[in-house]
Amino acid sequence: MEKKDFEYIIIGAGPAGCQMAYCMEKAKKDYIVLERNDTVGSFYQAYPRHRTLISINKKHNYFPEKEYNLRHDWNSLLSDDDELLFTKYTDDLFPDAGLLVKYLQDFAKKFNLKVRLNTNITNVHREAQLGKNRSKYTVTAEDGTNFTCNVLIVGTGPVVPNVPDIEGVELIDDYQRHTLDLKEYENKKVLILGGGNSAFETADHLAGSAALIHMCTRTPVKMAWDTHFVGNLRAVNNNILDMYHLKSLHALRQCDTKKFTKEANGKISQTFEMELPHWDPPGTATFKSTGYDKVILATGWKFINIDMFDDTCKPETHTEGKYLILDEHWETTVPDMYIIGTAMQSRDRRAASGFIHGFRYNVRTLFHMLDLRYDNGELRKTVFPKIDADEIANFMVRHVSVSSALYQLGQGFLCDVLVLKPQEKPKGDGSETVMGVAEYYYELPQAWVLKNDYFMKQEHMIIVTIEDSHHKFPTISATEFFKPGDMNPRNCKCTAFPQGVFYAYKNGKLQEDLHIGGSLVVRADKKIFEGDNNPNRFSNKVKNLLFRQVGIGRGDHFERLFPQEEWEKVYRPWTQEEIDMKRKQELAAKTVKFECKLGIME
Repeated sequence: MEKKDFEYIIIGAGPAGCQMAYCMEKAKKDYIVLERNDTVGSFYQAYPRHRTLISINKKHNYFPEKEYNLRHDWNSLLSDDDELLFTKYTDDLFPDAGLLVKYLQDFAKKFNLKVRLNTNITNVHREAQLGKNRSKYTVTAEDGTNFTCNVLIVGTGPVVPNVPDIEGVELIDDYQRHTLDLKEYENKKVLILGGGNSAFETADHLAGSAALIHMCTRTPVKMAWDTHFVGNLRAVNNNILDMYHLKSLHALRQCDTKKFTKEANGKISQTFEMELPHWDPPGTATFKSTGYDKVILATGWKFINIDMFDDTCKPETHTEGKYLILDEHWETTVPDMYIIGTAMQSRDRRAASGFIHGFRYNVRTLFHMLDLRYDNGELRKTVFPKIDADEIANFMVRHVSVSSALYQLGQGFLCDVLVLKPQEKPKGDGSETVMGVAEYYYELPQAWVLKNDYFMKQEHMIIVTIEDSHHKFPTISATEFFKPGDMNPRNCKCTAFPQGVFYAYKNGKLQEDLHIGGSLVVRADKKIFEGDNNPNRFSNKVKNLLFRQVGIGRGDHFERLFPQEEWEKVYRPWTQEEIDMKRKQELAAKTVKFECKLGIME
């Protein structure tokens, strides 16, 4: 007789569902994955429509560590099998989506994941309970089969097209169903609604066939190279921008579409509003653009099918129903219901939670948090039986030099945490070691840590992240953002490159932050330049931090990039005349006045 009752049910066998199933299978948890289609990873059988992934598959990265190389392998799931990596499936930097389906099928088979295929869930019901298990979920499939669990994990991915409320929207085609036959677009006038990767992917496919492509977006197009957010427009999809700026007919328009109408000749008209602050006087215009042969809606997805949940467990959403509201460890507004996969970006619009190379770590972290909450498990950690400043500093510098989780989910989204519990006061004699215990926790949501009583009541706690500082600079072109920040200050807050950042807390209050400095390869355990003081410089900064916060060791470890004798060989300070000349050039650039403008204040 088929088992129907489980501790955990995972809905969806995409990459996130398979990653969570791997963690649960390895820990011998009581779980099942319910997948509506006939294979794992079925989303990638159809999407992206033009079959090229924008998640990179960079196989050769100079350094040998598997963990470091995962920084640039955006498609593999996490496992103990070093052979089961997506990089072994193709040499292509941007692979075909069909290979990801094959990889996920192999992954599920290799680890004997408990997946029930062809199980389309149509209803989810919750009953509140007393005791350890607060919830009993009944999950009903299309054929009437009921499954029950105490904890529900939803990993359905991009499940419903995001259709804007526009009059006449039913007249137009959409990203999910538009024909890919280029002959259908030859010498045609095409309108594409949307400003993200799916819209530009579509435009790129049609650029050589269509006569005119107009792209319309309500908000400015954000380039990933400017925002450093992987979900914004990627260079691999932006040929249409090249053609626009190089005067090859295709064009972009920032406007708010209000209506579509069908003309007598069967073509489509678009009525839209456009803000024009640079006109005299400033105002909003309403225009009508006519004669479109094809109109394609490419405005993204909603990451939950809210109709799947009855009134006992309908979770709350935001962004017009696109995302679920999640707490600091991805629990919805309904108790014991969690979200995994690309929908985890509901809480993260700066790092990589929307892609496999980000959410694979979120999923692993969530597994350990579920284990802690429901099965009295422990969070991942390394315990040092004594507090040795040299050992701990070197350990942390080596770890941030290879960690993929902190690298992909930086900017303070996931963090490591060091807890120091000295059992004696430092002797004050420069000794690097005191009796006590150090606990190093891996890959926790920083927002969760900052609300957790155990961590916030510690006398000595250090949060470890990897961050960059590009948002602290004035707006400049991405092609100008090439120079390293000043590497000599103790706290290198201004650098274009990602770096380890350490936040020292005492009883819940931030005492100081330390940015140790970045490098092109984002490693603090290697030399950057010939003759430099690395990697000792980075470890020395951490040891000095431990001295300032805990009193262990010495606080005078050398922190500068080069020893003085090397510094004089590689660096020539500018004369005052040279400084004045550079200042004059910068001032002249800032005070240039232009005849034309696009805003009121320009």
